[in-house]
Amino acid sequence: MECEICGADGAGYIILVEGAKLNVCRDCSGAGKLLRAPAPPRAAAPARAARLELEVADGYGKLIADARKRMGLPLEVLAERINEKHSFLERVEHERTLPDEKLARKLEKELGIKLLQEVSSGAPVDVKDRQGAGMTLGDILEIQKGKKK
Repeated sequence: MECEICGADGAGYIILVEGAKLNVCRDCSGAGKLLRAPAPPRAAAPARAARLELEVADGYGKLIADARKRMGLPLEVLAERINEKHSFLERVEHERTLPDEKLARKLEKELGIKLLQEVSSGAPVDVKDRQGAGMTLGDILEIQKGKKK
């Protein structure tokens, strides 16, 4: 964050100058009444396990329908068992609606299938490729065209 007085990086202080609250750096914090100073650095917290990004498998509707039919469950009974509306499950089964993670987990548990899978990340793309300009829509289109070939 930039200091609103001098433009330096590292504005962690909030001061009051003639009724206006400003984010300022340490050097400019004496220019007004200090309202808040930055919190002192804390000891490093233990690293948490990275949360995996999940997506619903392709052809999820057929997976759900096949597993349901294999178990001999009418859609109404499945809906009642997982506490969802019949009409909503019908839309999911016909792939008109994408199930969220919570519903997908309920269906996986009830039907004994695997609907969620890890998101496959492609090759990393350097966003700052042209003198710090960032990526443009044209760059994205070129990348997409390259993947389709």
